[in-house]
Amino acid sequence: FVMFELLKKGVLLGLGAVTLTKEKAEELVDELIKKGQLAREERATAIDEFLKKAEEEEKVLTDKITAEIEKAVTKLGLPTKKDLERLEKKIDDLAKKTAKST
Repeated sequence: FVMFELLKKGVLLGLGAVTLTKEKAEELVDELIKKGQLAREERATAIDEFLKKAEEEEKVLTDKITAEIEKAVTKLGLPTKKDLERLEKKIDDLAKKTAKST
């Protein structure tokens, strides 16, 4: 389906800084209209589709990056925020117990 492929290409081209702005989507759609690859009547729908697809792609990319960072942290044996919070709680609990016994 040609429209999907055009949208996909446009989103990938427009994702230069990961985020596709409405202005950039409009530029891409207007360029497709100029080239005769998209009907003017489809402009609003195409812009919405570009933005929706860009948002989906950004989420996928963010999820992948997050997963890779978590793997690297685990592989390096670095403590996570949760690990540090657990330790802080234990220290606070010990400090309270120590204060009560004195």
